[in-house]
Amino acid sequence: MLRRLRVYLNGIVLLLSLSIYAQAETPEILDDQIEKGVELMFQGKHSQSIELLLSLQSIAKKNQWYEQVFRSTLNIGSNYYLLSDYGEAVIFYLRAYEIAIEHLGPSEEMTVLNNIGVLYFKEHDNSQAKTYFFKAYQKAKDTENSVKVGYYAVNLALVSNKLKQPDSAQTYIEEALPLLETEPNVLIQAKMAQSEMFLLKKQYANSEQIALSLLPKLQDISQVQNRVFTYLILAQLNEHQNHLDKALSYALKARESNTSMENRVEVYEQLSNLHGKIGSLEQALVYKDSVIIASDSLTVMRNRKLFENEKVKFQIQNYQHELAESKQTLRQERRFLYSVIGITLLLMTFILWVLRSNAIKHKQRKTIVELELAKEKSDYLLIEKQLREQETLALLEQERLKNELEVRNRKLTAKALYLSSKNSLIEEVIASLSKHNEVSENPELKKQIRALKKHLKTDTQWDSFFTHFEEVNQGFLDRLKHKHEKLTPSDIRFITYLYMNLTNKEIASLLNITPQSCRKRKERISNKLNVPEGMTLHTYLSTI
Repeated sequence: MLRRLRVYLNGIVLLLSLSIYAQAETPEILDDQIEKGVELMFQGKHSQSIELLLSLQSIAKKNQWYEQVFRSTLNIGSNYYLLSDYGEAVIFYLRAYEIAIEHLGPSEEMTVLNNIGVLYFKEHDNSQAKTYFFKAYQKAKDTENSVKVGYYAVNLALVSNKLKQPDSAQTYIEEALPLLETEPNVLIQAKMAQSEMFLLKKQYANSEQIALSLLPKLQDISQVQNRVFTYLILAQLNEHQNHLDKALSYALKARESNTSMENRVEVYEQLSNLHGKIGSLEQALVYKDSVIIASDSLTVMRNRKLFENEKVKFQIQNYQHELAESKQTLRQERRFLYSVIGITLLLMTFILWVLRSNAIKHKQRKTIVELELAKEKSDYLLIEKQLREQETLALLEQERLKNELEVRNRKLTAKALYLSSKNSLIEEVIASLSKHNEVSENPELKKQIRALKKHLKTDTQWDSFFTHFEEVNQGFLDRLKHKHEKLTPSDIRFITYLYMNLTNKEIASLLNITPQSCRKRKERISNKLNVPEGMTLHTYLSTI
């Protein structure tokens, strides 16, 4: 288990490193690396330069960064050019040319065309060289790149001189000179071509004037080849004018300045010719031998370069083989890493599915609980609503009964008032009759008055009143008597009137007493019932 975990972690680390490396691969970084490859090339480290440029070319192709593909391919060709493997150089130049045509533009196309022209010029295939120089020149004209037009016009002038076409060379030089005022090094090349052109046209004075004006500018070590070329022109034009000593002087200066094996053959041939014309045949033969030796040395040098070139090719093939093996290893590691990632993703997907299923189930359970709670709440609200309705109905029924009770009590009150008024009327009639003497003398009237008085003392109607009161206010009198056993019938009657909410005046009329006596009696009964302080007697009676 631990071993699998370690493998998994290593895969994750590899993935991170690959992602970091992928982020590091940018066109700008590749441009910097290509510049390093160019520096190695000029340092003579061609094997290292080509290896680096090939790897950068591969990265650029993978990412379809065509500008970087072009630059790396072109500089690989330049490496082979410096190794004198012109055939291999042409192959890479043509590849760069195809990339420029398909994906880039005229600027890159003219650069490749000029480089191919230089290759043919080095191989002394001047006709082909002029063809490619002219193509580059025409591209520069189409893009209106005046500096490049000047560059390629100088190359056309130089190759035209080699083809013995001085008029053509003069046309290109006259076009180039105004365009190269800001390019001093190329301007020197143009002046050299102009000097050679005047030599071919036998305008020796013009040729010499230009060559002599160039010499002070060619003292730097980087201008050695140009200085040798200028000395040879001066030697040739003096030779043509039969100034042999002066020509020999310039030829010797060319030999002293020369460091390149390729130019050495031309210098020795010039010296051999001059010594032959002077009559120094022995010296002429020595320089002729030097020409042969220089040619042989040049051949040896070229063979050595070819051998070195083959070594470079072998190293590059070995590098490419190692690179292929590394790619194969990387592909295997990537496949393993992708397998680990795939398994991890499947596990994560499964875990997420399980978590999601649990979440859904939990949500469903929660929903069910919420629905059950909602149902219980709904049932509770329904029951509460029913209870409120029942309470409302009970209150309505209570109100109805209360209203009905009040109506009945009012009827009883009316009946009591009627009885009271009837008794009062009878008492008034008796009192009025008793004032007349005739009544006292008339036995029949006395008998009628006694009957009336007897009627006042009859309580049957009042008994009927209390019977009706008990029917209307069921249990009140029993509760009252049970709670207050010391009450007299007279007190109970008085309390009954109070319970019916009759006024003092109405009660006084019913009981044939004054309102003041009614109030006093009310106070006495309150004390007797022990009514709490702050509570009215009627309120207290309502609680019974």
